[in-house]
Amino acid sequence: MITGLIRFAACMAGMACALGLHAQTYPSRAIRLIVPFPPGGSSDSVARVVVQKFSEGLGQPVVIENRPGVGGLLGSEVVAKAAPDGYTLLLGSVSSLGVAPHMFANPKIDPEKDFAAIAPILSSPLTVIARPTLQVGSIADLVALAKRKPGALNYGTAGVGTHVYLTAELFRKLAGFDAVHVPFQGGAPAMAALLAGNIDYKFDVVNTTLPQARGGKVKVLAVTSAKRIALMPEVPTLAESGFPGFDTTAWMGVVGPARLPADIVSRLNSEVGKAVSSRDLNEVYISQGAVPEVASPAAFAEMIRREYAYWGAVVKQVGAKPD
Repeated sequence: MITGLIRFAACMAGMACALGLHAQTYPSRAIRLIVPFPPGGSSDSVARVVVQKFSEGLGQPVVIENRPGVGGLLGSEVVAKAAPDGYTLLLGSVSSLGVAPHMFANPKIDPEKDFAAIAPILSSPLTVIARPTLQVGSIADLVALAKRKPGALNYGTAGVGTHVYLTAELFRKLAGFDAVHVPFQGGAPAMAALLAGNIDYKFDVVNTTLPQARGGKVKVLAVTSAKRIALMPEVPTLAESGFPGFDTTAWMGVVGPARLPADIVSRLNSEVGKAVSSRDLNEVYISQGAVPEVASPAAFAEMIRREYAYWGAVVKQVGAKPD
């Protein structure tokens, strides 16, 4: 009996030592941050802003790897199947973890079971923007034109299964008009199409809208948040434009594979929080119309669960069918 107790105590001590050693040695090499959308888009730009500070805090390089496709599901699946050792992480978003799993018949990921929530980075409202040559100056004008010419207008998105797509569909459904959806492999090519005049309007995040709006290359008709934003105080909300209660935001954060050790989750949460809270990053995000976010892993996990449920209900409301 005594011998058994001694062995048990030795085993527990060994485990404690191993955990302590694990906490002290992580990370010992470069970390991959999978961005499940193409280079040049909003997700990619957010990742590249945060990575430098994040790397400095960890003392190891954080290398961005773009894995676009299927509304962010392809890159998300890579992380879901990765070893839970903290060396493969995902820049998760409302599109990849909240919307896309409802929009594809075989998503191959479960946002609530396949990932360990680590830390949020930011949230941002969307804008409704139109090409400058489109003869509209407001949301009321856009809706009136679309109703006058059913099916004549087209709108671009970052692809079926994204938050931007579903927000555009919710707006179209509530407004009661028909328009042609043109999907792209990410936000950057969709913006390029709008600037070239190949699509009529689109929804986009504030940070990619701002430079185009300031250059007079797009018309900004509305924002999707409940309140107007400080960077564009003259732009009304959709709620003010005839759609009361309309309030959607994009968000991004870092997650890892399920069963990621608690000490690694804690370390990463701390370093992401420090990076996001740093004065220079804070100023960058705010200047782009985003709201820097800091929260515990548990709070972030709850937010992901809540968003996943909300967008599932929206999918049913607009009648969107899995691809």
